[in-house]
Amino acid sequence: TALGAIMSQRLVQAAGWLEVRRCSLKAAATNGYLRAFGAHLAARRTPLPGYMATLVPAAGADLSSVLHISRWASFDERDASEAAVEAACSTGGTAMLITREESEIYAEALECTLAAGAAGDGSAANFKTPVPGEGARPGVYEWREYQLELGYNPIPKLRDAFARGLPSKIESDPERRGQVAMMAYTDVGPLNRFVEVWRYPSMQEAMNAREAGRTSKEWRATIGEVAPMVQSFSTSFYRPAPFSPWQ
Repeated sequence: TALGAIMSQRLVQAAGWLEVRRCSLKAAATNGYLRAFGAHLAARRTPLPGYMATLVPAAGADLSSVLHISRWASFDERDASEAAVEAACSTGGTAMLITREESEIYAEALECTLAAGAAGDGSAANFKTPVPGEGARPGVYEWREYQLELGYNPIPKLRDAFARGLPSKIESDPERRGQVAMMAYTDVGPLNRFVEVWRYPSMQEAMNAREAGRTSKEWRATIGEVAPMVQSFSTSFYRPAPFSPWQ
């Protein structure tokens, strides 16, 4: 259809894909797990393949868990690096602290990150954060997750709507409190799930930006357009681990 042709021209998928690995931990085991994981990274002679971030829930999610984000050019690259990744995630006796691990594969929606003001090609791999200790503090990350109805059309429709509506949301906040880190949708795992990840100086600043966004008639219209397709929506805040490249 004509609409489908317009949408296909607007939608831009990154090469490769992202893996989000969630480790559920025993109660009060988070700090011990992070110490061991950080020590393993520091002892490696080469960077951990694909590794981009480790985030720790601060509000709105299971507090006894850790989230790791990696980027892979292909499944073959992931397979070749699987032993190294497994060693990092369950090193130094931390396997005894893990109660459950889950992995989801996401494809990036670059037209959305670019519409939200991302630099460069808009990919999460190129997301840069201020370096703590150089006049900046670690930020917080808001994870916004939409579970859409079944079918081939909901994800493309949401991506197209967001690409059109996000510039108005950004303009509604003159202070530019938020930086978009990634926008992506599941390719392996629970399908038709779309996530936005934004970095803010603090949780309060995130809430202030949210209130500013609600003043935009265009953004409110965008949410009204996608809402009928959304089965559930959740939002949570994460803090970066001290060793995480994302800060």
